[in-house]
Order: sequence, then C-alpha cells, then structure tokens
Amino acid sequence: MRGGISVVIPVYNGARYLSECIESVRNQILPAADIIVVDDGSEDDTPKVAAGWGDRIRYERISHGGAARARNHGIRLVATDILALVDSDDIWLPGKLDLQVAALSREDGPAMVFGHMEQFVSSDLTPEEAAGFKFNPAPLPGIAASTLVIRQSDFDRVGPFDESLATGEFIEWNSRARDLGIKTVLVPDVVCRRRLHRGNMGRGGAAIHGTSYLRMLKQVLDRRRP
Repeated sequence: MRGGISVVIPVYNGARYLSECIESVRNQILPAADIIVVDDGSEDDTPKVAAGWGDRIRYERISHGGAARARNHGIRLVATDILALVDSDDIWLPGKLDLQVAALSREDGPAMVFGHMEQFVSSDLTPEEAAGFKFNPAPLPGIAASTLVIRQSDFDRVGPFDESLATGEFIEWNSRARDLGIKTVLVPDVVCRRRLHRGNMGRGGAAIHGTSYLRMLKQVLDRRRP
C-alpha cells in the first residue's frame, strides 16, 4: 500500500476516550487509508473498546513500554506515503488531514506540518478537579505529536522516538528533525482539541517526570554542542 495516509494512535489505559479519538479520525474529510491503534499493555477495557471497531482499525497489543515504544511499533507498520499521529485522548477536527496534507503537498523539500490546538477540560471531571487546571483556552500553535503530518520518508530520515524517555520524547524527536533541516510548517487553523483529564500530563508534567525531562534536555543540548 503506497500513497494515502496512515494514522498511528498509541494508547495506555485509555478505554474512556479511545472511541472518541478513533471516531474523529474516521470522520475526516480526507480519509485515512489505515488507522493503527497500538495498545501499550493496557490493564483496563482498552482491548474491548478497540475490538468494537472491528476491521475499521488495525489493533496491535504490545507489552507496556511507554508512548515512544508504542508509537515506534505502529510506525513500523505504516505502508503509506504520509504519516500522522494522534494521542488516544485527543480529538481531531474534521478538516485536519485535508488542510495539513494540502500544506504538505505545497512543500517540495522535507517538511513536517503542524496546526493549531485548543485545550479543553474533559466533561467527566468534577468541578473541583476541573478548577485545578490552569490553561489558556485560546487556540495555540500545536507543535505536538497529535498535530504532526509528515512524509514517511522524512520521518525515516529523522529516525524513531527515543524509547529511553518516559516523557518529552516528542520534543527530543522534533529537535532532531529541525537539526536535520526538516522544515516546520504551521497551518493557521485549529486542527486538534487536547483533552485535559485525570490521567494525562496536563497536571504535574515535568514535576512528576523531572528526571526524564532533564535527560531529554541534556540529549538535545549535547547534540547541538560543537
């Protein structure tokens, strides 16, 4: 299978939100040729939720190893020219792929296309939990995995995500891509909604995974030293 777009969705204990994510991918104006869901050893009902989609998705289950490993596993299965990623708790807007693939097609050289993102508090949170999130609800540039669209050949030039990083793996990968001269293109439209909920990195972030963030930053800085 060449041509077309493959979408890789890593998921870990994401049964609550997975179907909404998959539905947003399937509702694209420009449809994906392949939707690959990689279950990172979930211990909840994720396998059951994925099974409910039948052959409309490709489901792969691996032992738990983190988001980077799950993404890499899915990307190795891609047989199309274009790759897109989305986290299992995020939601795409219907025109996302149409807008970003059009922008990518206008680039003759290596490029990675992102779009704007807006954050929202998940409706299953209590008012007290929701009040704990401090964030800007306005659209923001989304240089993140859930908005990336890239030619598979360009992704291969950069290489896989660093599986030694528990978090910050996309920041590290993006720094490698930019160091290789992969152009960053940002479409002005909102293409993705990022969900803030009990289990994601919206709360705590670097404070919880500080060691991994520091290691990631050190790798980036060390690579850029002459």
